[in-house]
Amino acid sequence: MKITFISHASILIEAGGITVLSDPWWRGPCFGAQWWTYPLPYTKAIEGQRIDYIYISHGHHDHFHPGTLATLAKTAKILVSSSLKLAPDIRKLGFETIEVEPDTCIQLDSQTSTSSAKSVNVRIMPTHGDDTLMVLEYAGEVCANLNDALHSAPARIQSNFIRRLKSLYKKIDYVFCGYGTASHFPNCYVIPGKNREASAARRQSYFNHQWVKLIKGLQPLYAFPFAADVVLLQDELFWTNEATHNPERPTNLFQKECPNLSTQVIDIAPGFQIIDRQVSTMVVRQPLKIEEIRKVMSEQIERANEVGRDNDVIISEVIQALETNLSSCRDYLLTLIEDYRIELRFLNSQTSLVLHKQGDKISLQKTVRSDVANVEMTYTTRWAYLRWALRRPFGDEILFVGSGGIFEYSTQKGAARNLHREVIALIKNLPQTNRPRELNQLSILSKAKHLVKFILGRKENDLYDLMAWSVLNTSHLKIQSLYIKRACGSGTIKFHPAKLYYLLL
Repeated sequence: MKITFISHASILIEAGGITVLSDPWWRGPCFGAQWWTYPLPYTKAIEGQRIDYIYISHGHHDHFHPGTLATLAKTAKILVSSSLKLAPDIRKLGFETIEVEPDTCIQLDSQTSTSSAKSVNVRIMPTHGDDTLMVLEYAGEVCANLNDALHSAPARIQSNFIRRLKSLYKKIDYVFCGYGTASHFPNCYVIPGKNREASAARRQSYFNHQWVKLIKGLQPLYAFPFAADVVLLQDELFWTNEATHNPERPTNLFQKECPNLSTQVIDIAPGFQIIDRQVSTMVVRQPLKIEEIRKVMSEQIERANEVGRDNDVIISEVIQALETNLSSCRDYLLTLIEDYRIELRFLNSQTSLVLHKQGDKISLQKTVRSDVANVEMTYTTRWAYLRWALRRPFGDEILFVGSGGIFEYSTQKGAARNLHREVIALIKNLPQTNRPRELNQLSILSKAKHLVKFILGRKENDLYDLMAWSVLNTSHLKIQSLYIKRACGSGTIKFHPAKLYYLLL
């Protein structure tokens, strides 16, 4: 088996006369002009190479990228789980598509006359959040491609899949596992007193630990962190690149926490290659340097920061769609006890929208940015991104998987109230009107029960609790964590004072 790392979540596997390419993305950005691949992809590996199969793990555009797929020969067959319902969109691109039933092991056939005495077997397993993983087996070698499937999944799902994979495969040779934050959160949130770099590093550290946990559970021969070769080139988010990529690497963390395990971890970069369990081309990641990105990607930076002028037609379409959404989720929004004024701003436009809740009334008003005052939060995006989010199924991924807008709070108390969730409910393509209201709207007794569960370690981490993930420099929240003995059983848990501050509001 020969495996070459192309970039991000894309690897090329050659086995038994068959080539399998995963999640190709290297031609242009994704999520509008937000995400770009860096380090630069190693596309030399596929030049002149016949691609027999392409595995698409899930529907996010950094894995299912139509622009890159359009550059590949339509002789390749697409492998995708039938659970994802992606096949119709893939077929529109001109590819023959094989929908693989969940957990079914299928044998891949070579598209040339050369036949192999040993079969290439593939299993695609649906995991969590409309994602899948793929395991390819050939001549006793096993490669598990986990992409984004498990590192952000709840602990019980991670444990379940570790058990299942170890029961299906006696020994796994190669594990490619994601570790990226893969979300607008928490870097797109501005709070007074927030240390943005430390908050970004805290978030990344959590997923680095999840990577270590998965590799420790599977104990393969080799383990490679991947699916995080992403840089953000917009001026307002350029700072995130060093903050997420440089402070801590998952491979270093593994070596620190698991010194006695035999798994060899390598922090691979595009061009890395391994053949029959032996590294043939060693290419490893280097610290990300901002000056190098500016030099190598100057054209991409210019493109990422281009913003079109507002257009009366687009503005009218967006406002009409938002008014329809407001009608659909009005009852949900009115269950928030507090009043608020939230401004929606748009780059390169003087037009603003104000979402105003006062008692049992809620409205959306078009106005001029200079006339807006006394708002608890602003959300700044592009008309084009918001239009995309409102018009397409799962269109809001451009905002909330990508980083299509910035939430800015005027006070820490507003951030603790999670007012951004009101905006998210409004601008989703299909507003979810029946979700339970968040904790700060429950009774004092409910808050107390929630706090006790949190302290006892009986509640799963909320990956989108803004105050818990934000490192604040203010005096009353300066201590970022303290350890509290569990009331029942031994051990300690990490507890954030910011979480207590949020719970007691």
